[in-house]
Amino acid sequence: MSGRSGARPDPVDVLVIGAGMGGAAITKFLAEAGISVVCLEQGPWVQPDQRPHASPNYEIQRTSGRWHTSPNVRRFAHDYPVTGDSVVPLMYNGVGGSTIHFTGTWPRYRPSDFRRGTEHGLCPDWPITYEDLHPFYEINDREMGIAGLAGDPSYPARGARQTPPVPPGRTGQIAARGFERLGWHWWPCDMAIVTQPYDGRLPCNNCGNCQSGCPHGSIANTAVTYWPKALRAGADLRPNCRVEEITLDQEGRAAGATYIDRASGTRYHQRAEIVVVCCNGIGTPRLLLASRSGKYPAGLANSSDQVGRNLMHHGIALVEHWVRESLDSHMGVMSAPCFSMEFAETDPARGAVNGIALVICRNNGAGFQAMGSLTGNVAPWGTAHHRWFKEHFDHVLGVLVYCEDLPASENRVTLDPRVTDSDGIPAPHVEYTLHPNDRKLLDFGVARALELGEAIGAFESRVQRYATPTRDYQPPAWHLLGTCRMGDDPATSVTNKWHQSWDVPNLYICDGSSVVTSASINPTSTIGALAVRCAHHLRDQFAELRHAVRTTAD
Repeated sequence: MSGRSGARPDPVDVLVIGAGMGGAAITKFLAEAGISVVCLEQGPWVQPDQRPHASPNYEIQRTSGRWHTSPNVRRFAHDYPVTGDSVVPLMYNGVGGSTIHFTGTWPRYRPSDFRRGTEHGLCPDWPITYEDLHPFYEINDREMGIAGLAGDPSYPARGARQTPPVPPGRTGQIAARGFERLGWHWWPCDMAIVTQPYDGRLPCNNCGNCQSGCPHGSIANTAVTYWPKALRAGADLRPNCRVEEITLDQEGRAAGATYIDRASGTRYHQRAEIVVVCCNGIGTPRLLLASRSGKYPAGLANSSDQVGRNLMHHGIALVEHWVRESLDSHMGVMSAPCFSMEFAETDPARGAVNGIALVICRNNGAGFQAMGSLTGNVAPWGTAHHRWFKEHFDHVLGVLVYCEDLPASENRVTLDPRVTDSDGIPAPHVEYTLHPNDRKLLDFGVARALELGEAIGAFESRVQRYATPTRDYQPPAWHLLGTCRMGDDPATSVTNKWHQSWDVPNLYICDGSSVVTSASINPTSTIGALAVRCAHHLRDQFAELRHAVRTTAD
């Protein structure tokens, strides 16, 4: 591995690894409590003028260049490759993590999502309930700034959102009309996008390029929400610092981490009394497996052999409908002007457990729509091009079909024996196969999305299930979940309900890898709430936790 050794930085109370949703929230609350915190992030800050919004080739940058969701396409030196042909991973290495380019879709998990094990026994229950997490959802919403409308009958009562819902536009209006004709639930989706000035941030201008991030901070990237407050509180954030190993003391406790300052090529060891890993559902198991030692030959915190297992992405299909009416399909927030949770609960009549969500989305600009939109509907060359474009551009409505995929132990992250990142650290290798239950559920969801197309009078509909020539299902892997899950049983989980490792008591894990079930909706709101809860526990119990570490050391 590259790099020279440098002076040892001063020890701190807490070392956080990863500056995304989990790491940002935890760092902020601990720093505000006067606890000394260092956060190491392998990527850089992303400045507003680095976004492609003003570039004439912004669509190319998003689909094949520096703003692609996959590190395998971007190939920045601070990225790491992900091997295996079963996923196209969405992740961004930088201050803000994947919130740097997520679309801000912000629904919560529902109470039943925490007790699927009791419901059908094909996965474990969470060690916490919705009611346990509810106050931390509320805190996280205030920090991030949420646009939405109170009163959704598919959820328990909750506090008012920080700003009004995103404008539905004609896309949302026609989708809602279709839901109404079918008698199905629909509601404006909560969005981590402010629609009025909030907490020093500008409101959304409906530019439509959400997937390239937001240059003026309307989307709640943690780089513009949590991090400014964390830094004012005294947190030490070190970008461009890649962690290669979590180190141990003679008693087998976490002692800190070795990392490479990528600006200088110097290797350091950061000591800390508590280490918190927040590197996403692929990056976290990768780091733990790479931190193997004589005491932990199978990887750190992995006595249960659960680190890296139970990977969930959501079963996802895209369905697009073209209608005669003109829509605002290239303007306004990409996702989601509205959504339906009509089929979110298990119904035995489907022949499958769990549920689906139907999330309405818009499209990108003229180039993207002509090149096939979301489902491969490519405009023809030649004399038919203009007629096709006139009929299709600004007439498209997308339906994202999310199905809750079951955690399966064979769906997992391991270390690639040959491929490494630019610093010589083994790359993660991912294997994922859609469970037969989830395939039935996804087919059910696609059928419902096609019903919606009939209800809105679509003249053309297309379905994209992410099949490839070599695999009958390849998810886009927008959501990386479950690979270091929390639980009540050390034999089937990696951490307890407070995110504390069963094997290493001063090692905490809190990110998408912590979740137990995937639900049928976007997880970032829940990941943030878990991080806020973890931060409050560490803050409130810190004196006791530090005393326990020091007593054991003595």
